[in-house]
Amino acid sequence: MIPVIHGRTFVTTVLLAVALSSCKSAAPPAPPVPPAPPPSGASVKVIFEDDFSSYNAQWRQIRGHWAVEKGNMMQLRDDAREANALTYVDNVTISDAEIRTLVTTGAALPQYTTNTPEDVDLARTKRFISGAGLIFRFQDDRNYYMFRLAGEEGAVFGKMKDGQWEDLENPRAADFAGGRLREGTQYELRVRVQGNRVQAWVNDRAVVNRVDTDFATGKIGLVAFRAQAAFAAIRVVEVN
Repeated sequence: MIPVIHGRTFVTTVLLAVALSSCKSAAPPAPPVPPAPPPSGASVKVIFEDDFSSYNAQWRQIRGHWAVEKGNMMQLRDDAREANALTYVDNVTISDAEIRTLVTTGAALPQYTTNTPEDVDLARTKRFISGAGLIFRFQDDRNYYMFRLAGEEGAVFGKMKDGQWEDLENPRAADFAGGRLREGTQYELRVRVQGNRVQAWVNDRAVVNRVDTDFATGKIGLVAFRAQAAFAAIRVVEVN
């Protein structure tokens, strides 16, 4: 079933050239309790949304080659050596919020003509490490939280603090998809931050439930890690 955001179905129109796989194995996290729906008749305050039907000048880029094409925000650079390619919304700062996006990463492993250690390592990176997802409570490119797909076998939630990356949770694909993540397949990623608690979902499956106190507020954005990616929509609503 294709996920729906804000009453409209977004279908990624391209298949991208990268396949992902797993981070280090970790025990499954305690599943978060799904948020209760708002009371009948209650309004939802939308902080920000973009269906990428046209260019929005609020987006700022940090590394990568980002462009709006055919209803997608695309990270087009395919370089296994490049770390986090970031784009964020300049004039939106969140504290407690829920963020949703639809993301597709690549459909094929790179083809190398040599069997050098460097090429073997690049192919492994493409398959087992690279991916794409959300950044939130973003301070600058050295301080933020991230939740993203991370290879065929899982996802990762962590933080960049003072330029140093720390994994906080590594949910495995077997826990939320019944097997490895499929190349060229669209997934809905959802993050809910409320106070010091961070919860995250892949499609409808809860995969992260964590308390962390480093960043209380910040901006929201998108990330591609050593991968091409297509994001079909993003929506941010206030959480009370």
